[in-house]
Amino acid sequence: MNPKTFKTIIGSKPILLSAPHVYAHRRPRLSMAYKIGEPLTDIIVEEVCKKTKSFGVVLTDESDMDYNYHKEKSNPYKKEIREIVEKENIKYFIDIHGLKDGNNYDIAIYYPSKFFNSIELSKKVKEGLPKRVLRGSNIPIFRLPEGTQESLALFSASELRVPSIQIEVARYIREKKELRDAFIQNLSEVLENLVI
Repeated sequence: MNPKTFKTIIGSKPILLSAPHVYAHRRPRLSMAYKIGEPLTDIIVEEVCKKTKSFGVVLTDESDMDYNYHKEKSNPYKKEIREIVEKENIKYFIDIHGLKDGNNYDIAIYYPSKFFNSIELSKKVKEGLPKRVLRGSNIPIFRLPEGTQESLALFSASELRVPSIQIEVARYIREKKELRDAFIQNLSEVLENLVI
């Protein structure tokens, strides 16, 4: 059994945020090489949770498994997500990731296909993010690819029946405090205005 490499943030609003890739993590590959982490996604989740009184689950150290990839049966992170969703009657799930370098957009929003409420959530978030210094940001919305991977957003939508999205944030937004703070403020305002 892997040691616990994540923490839970207790909130009061029925929204759950997640940052499963803050540090290096392993995917099931022959090389068993670590995949690089996505720094500062934990800060985003922690700050949004603080502003909105939402719940959160955040990676706290390197992990021998990819919590966004492995199925629930062997995945303590997904088990924790299920427990919070069921116990706290969570209404929305937002998974925060780092965007790969080299894309020609600033923030990407992914929704699990076939889930209308997740599509609607992605549209609301897209509308609310490009404000303040993030005005004019290029923010496309994509369907989550389907395959062997069961992402946290797909797991939350299909297994737990909660509207869910994955947001990928460019490194330059995460690393520059003024931009990161604007992202946190804008996302917090979107979440505060969701009908619960």
